[in-house]
Amino acid sequence: MNKRVHLIFALILVFILTNAAMPQESILIKNGKIVPVVGEVIPNGSLLIQNGKIAKIGTDIEIPPETTVIDAEGKSVYPGLVAAMTAIGVTGYPGSGNDVNELGVITPQIDPFDAINPEDSTIEVTRIDGVTTVMTTSGSMNIINGKAVVLNLYGNIAEEMVIKRDMAQIFNMGAKGQVRFGPKRPGNYPSTLPGIMALVRDKLNQAISYEERAKNKEKYKEKSGWGRESERFKRDLALEALIPVVKGKMPVVFITSNEVTIRNALQIIKEYKLKGILYARAGIMKFADQLAAEKIPVIWAGTTTIPERWQPYDLNYHTAAVLSKKGVLFCFDISGFGVNSHRVRSIPVPASISVAHGLSEEEALKALTINPAKILGVDSLVGSLEVGKLANVVLWSETPIQMSSRVNKVIIEGKVVPMTSVQTRLRDKFEKIVYERMNKK
Repeated sequence: MNKRVHLIFALILVFILTNAAMPQESILIKNGKIVPVVGEVIPNGSLLIQNGKIAKIGTDIEIPPETTVIDAEGKSVYPGLVAAMTAIGVTGYPGSGNDVNELGVITPQIDPFDAINPEDSTIEVTRIDGVTTVMTTSGSMNIINGKAVVLNLYGNIAEEMVIKRDMAQIFNMGAKGQVRFGPKRPGNYPSTLPGIMALVRDKLNQAISYEERAKNKEKYKEKSGWGRESERFKRDLALEALIPVVKGKMPVVFITSNEVTIRNALQIIKEYKLKGILYARAGIMKFADQLAAEKIPVIWAGTTTIPERWQPYDLNYHTAAVLSKKGVLFCFDISGFGVNSHRVRSIPVPASISVAHGLSEEEALKALTINPAKILGVDSLVGSLEVGKLANVVLWSETPIQMSSRVNKVIIEGKVVPMTSVQTRLRDKFEKIVYERMNKK
């Protein structure tokens, strides 16, 4: 029996290695309006994809042998959209449960890679609407949550999808014990914003101290009967995970909900010299000058949220235009349930609204593509159509900013993605049933 199992595993390994060694398909997209986002638009251009990357962009590209040709006449060719705050890949599928949020007050050691499920139904649903790359987090409900990973939304196994691990740590500056909506937090949660600030400072200070002890752990060897208990070095995975944060090597995404939590996040960034990224749903306008001066990027999720009763009704519609004018690096996110939201594919909606209220279409496109790629540290790979980058390419009927525009074809790392999902399959199934019943009548 063991020999049979070993033989099966050996055959599987050979199959994987063989397929990995096979040359990838060569694809030429021609006669399309090429919109690189970071360069000049080519009205009737071509784009050559080889070995999963963009090989050439121009007007007269010679067709290599054994190349699949896609005629994009009447279509616009854009880079895949990038979503900066999601739970795509860890939301589970029917019967599998949900791996988004781990219980606890601080869980920085949690890695979403351990839960990435290529069969998660949200992957198909998201990518057929033009979103090809996402940042997936390991929660947002705790004060200090786990890490984040950047994924391309195509692959048979998690390793094929990941383009950057340990992208950031997630802090929630408003995760108080007493919450207005949802279940009450456990008793060990701070119930005030000062309590949250005290806890964050305490854990960051502990991480700094832990790093020093870890450097000299030989001095603190854990031996029975040696020294005081407090002097012995014991490994702490939570504090260990925070070391790259306090050393400024790993960015921190600070989830904020109003002016006060934004101010608190900026204070922590300044005190500990952190690489900070703000995720904001409101209150960001007052800090635009400071954010621009300190080069702190923003994931803006408040375009479609309701302003406070004393604020102008269209305040949030104008926010993106103000951030752009001030020179703040920002990208869009869908408001609602934060990373638990499955509506990631709708990120063109806030961009469209913002364009109608003062943001240029060029800047709106950047905020859907190259800007989030820069914020996530993957702009050398995705976010624009440039030679050498991964071939994440989407054919649209019009610009993604236009709500009537539709996606015609999606290519991720040089592979043409099936334009199907659980939703399209259900649509086709029941559409057929309805038509059959109507014809009988």
